Amino acid sequence: MSEIQARLVVQRGPNPGSAFELLSAIVKLGRSASNDLVINDPEMSRQHAQFLRHGDGYVIQDLGSTNGTFVNYQRVTGATPLSHGDVISFGEAIVLTYWDDSATDSQPVPPPTFQQQPPAATAVPTPPDPIIQTVPPPTPPQPSLPYDSPPVELAAPPNRRRWLVGCGLAFLLIICLCMGTLFFLDSYQQGRLLYCGGLRPFWQFLLGPFGFNPAC
Repeated sequence: MSEIQARLVVQRGPNPGSAFELLSAIVKLGRSASNDLVINDPEMSRQHAQFLRHGDGYVIQDLGSTNGTFVNYQRVTGATPLSHGDVISFGEAIVLTYWDDSATDSQPVPPPTFQQQPPAATAVPTPPDPIIQTVPPPTPPQPSLPYDSPPVELAAPPNRRRWLVGCGLAFLLIICLCMGTLFFLDSYQQGRLLYCGGLRPFWQFLLGPFGFNPAC
């Protein structure tokens, strides 16, 4: 091999058309500045791939990159020999072409072309037939009949006043009966039945401050 025999030409990526010469036995490529060939692109890993001199040419080897290394659109899994015109891709955004000056009669592998399919014709929907609604003729008003039914009277609310008066009279009657009973017991046998029985402690507690002291 001569001193300058192999190089990489950028087809797609940063600085399209620029070329990188492969001069060393080992050439590392990636996003990090410590590489021999630096391609600063998000698709590139820090240590993406390396080129190894093998015989009269080079082989390429992926270094465990995230987006992968492809030769002629086939992902490489080990050391893959390179031929003049091979298309090398790193991810989807970086495409390089491998040139070998000792084999200028070869033609590089062109990148695949994607033909955009023409948009399918969109069928124009046919408007639905108008819906014709038949409106019936208005019904003539019927003559109103005289309303002879007597009005319904609402039930009157309960007479609370009468109920309260009845409760008050019953309470007064009970008070009168109690008072009459007390007067009767007070006069019967000089009140012994009222004051000297089981209610004596009650009367002493209630009337004791007023000098209550019945003679039992």
